[in-house]
Amino acid sequence: MSYPNGVAGSSLPGIDVSRYQQKIDWATVAASGIQFCFVKATEGARDVDAFFQSHWEGAATAGLIRGAYHFVRPQIPVSVQADLFAGTLGQLGPGDLPPALDLEGTAGWVDIPPVNRAPLALNMLQAVEARLNATPIVYMSPWFATEMLRSTPALARFPIWIAQYTPAQSPAIPKPWNTWTFWQHSQSGRVPGIPSGAVDLDRFQGSLDDLKGLTLARNSSPLPGVT
Repeated sequence: MSYPNGVAGSSLPGIDVSRYQQKIDWATVAASGIQFCFVKATEGARDVDAFFQSHWEGAATAGLIRGAYHFVRPQIPVSVQADLFAGTLGQLGPGDLPPALDLEGTAGWVDIPPVNRAPLALNMLQAVEARLNATPIVYMSPWFATEMLRSTPALARFPIWIAQYTPAQSPAIPKPWNTWTFWQHSQSGRVPGIPSGAVDLDRFQGSLDDLKGLTLARNSSPLPGVT
């Protein structure tokens, strides 16, 4: 398996999955060199991913470091979404990555006054942080950070998972961050053990020990990307 960004020596390969990948042979995925995965758990007010539980359990059984994410629908009350996400995950355990929130697209966001978009995103992050007792990771593109959230400084304490598909060795880093923690660099990867077709490819900036250091109950220092 090859990665187009050319940073294998300074980062670790991972994937993120949802119902679109359906049944996965997680042992084969792990044997291919994948080190971690993010699994879609929930979206909006009521949508629990149909394959979340099987993906969540399968990744752990295969020895992958795992994390879960929620796709934010900005028109739905923050408390409702945070309750769904936290209730679906239950108690995250030692070795799990912090929860992640997926902020993307324009659907719903363009209907919110620009001045209110970043406060809404911050409220969602803080609500999940309070419910799960872990500082969330925020997924977004550089465009979203700049144009939709206006590079709001208060976001900087949340580590960023950048979505950007480029052949460069690293993604563009939007303000207010000064580095990246995770990078989704492809939407069309092929990974052994995933027969349903394309899968998102990710990288973590750092070593395996660094990645383990991010996991819950082991993190005693600031997360990369937090200023």
